[in-house]
Amino acid sequence: MGKSKKQVREFNAAKEAVEATNARLDTCNDAYTSGAFKYLRFLVHLLAAAQFSYGMYYHYFRVHWPTDLLDEDELKARWGGKFKYLTFLDVILQAIYHSLALLNDLFGDNKVSGESKSRLRSARDYVFAAFAFPVAHNVCLSFWVIYIWDRELIFPSALDAIFPSWLNHVVHTNVALLAIMDLFTCFRRYPSRLAGITGNVSFILLYIIWLHIVRYFSGEWVYPILEVLPLYLRYLFLALLVGFNLVCYLLGEFANSIVWAPEFKLLKQQKIKQG
Repeated sequence: MGKSKKQVREFNAAKEAVEATNARLDTCNDAYTSGAFKYLRFLVHLLAAAQFSYGMYYHYFRVHWPTDLLDEDELKARWGGKFKYLTFLDVILQAIYHSLALLNDLFGDNKVSGESKSRLRSARDYVFAAFAFPVAHNVCLSFWVIYIWDRELIFPSALDAIFPSWLNHVVHTNVALLAIMDLFTCFRRYPSRLAGITGNVSFILLYIIWLHIVRYFSGEWVYPILEVLPLYLRYLFLALLVGFNLVCYLLGEFANSIVWAPEFKLLKQQKIKQG
C-alpha cells in the first residue's frame, strides 16, 4: 500500500528537521574547528604545556634549600622530595594534560559530536574531567584560603628567598585559570558519573596514603598545618580534602554542561530525530 498524503508530509517534515539540525551542527563545527577559534584553542594548549613543563623543570631542578643550612634531621625530613607536594604533582598533571590536548589538536578530533572516534580525545576528556580540572581548583582554592588565613601553615615566608613569585602563581593560580580557559575552548562529554568520580576520588585517596608514607619515613607531615592540628581535626581536614576534590569535579561537570548547553541541545535533538 502506498503512503497517505499525511504520512508523506510527516516523513518530509521529519526529514527536513533532521537536515536542519545537521546543518546547524555543521555550521557550529565550521566555526569551532577552523579559523580563529581553532587557533585560540591551539594557543591555549601550547602556552599551557610550555608553561607547566618549564614550571615543573624549574621547581624540580632550580628550587632548593642551600644544603649547608640543613642539619641531619632536616635532610631526613626531605624524604619524598618534591613529589610529596600536591602542588608539584599537580603541575606535572597539568603539563601532561595540556600536552595531551595539544596532541589532540594536531592529530585528534575536536568536533562537536555525540561520540568521539579519537582515542586521544577520549583520553583528553577523561584526564581533564577526573584529574586536571578538579585537582587544579583544589590546589588553587585551598592554597590561597590557607595562605590568607596564615601563610606560615602552607607557604612559610622563608620560602620567598628560594621560590620566585612567578613560579608561585604558575603552580597555585595559573593551573586553575588555564583549566577554565580550556573548559571554554574544548567541547567535551564528561565520562559517566561513576567513572569520573572513581578516578577523582582514587587519585586524592592515593595522595593521602602517600602523605602517611612520607610521614612514616621522615617523621614529619608534609604540610605544617597537619602538625598543629589535633588528631581528630587532622583527619577531618583530610576528609574535607577528599570532599572538596569531589566538589571540584562536580563543579567542572556542571560548568561544562552550562558552557556547552546549546551544543548538547543540538546533539540531543539530532539523536531524537534520527531515532
